[in-house]
Amino acid sequence: MGRLQKGALWGVLALCVVFIAWVGWGFLQFDRDVENPREGGFSGRQCEGGKDCGH
Repeated sequence: MGRLQKGALWGVLALCVVFIAWVGWGFLQFDRDVENPREGGFSGRQCEGGKDCGH
């Protein structure tokens, strides 16, 4: 039973690492979209008022 619990613990740890990496990647993509709205990261409604975001 100890091997099963140890394997489950490592599996959960691996899932946590993957989740943290996925969230980090999403944050980096969002940050890039905020910095470069003309590249299509935001729709016109999400751009600053009165500015054309390239659409």
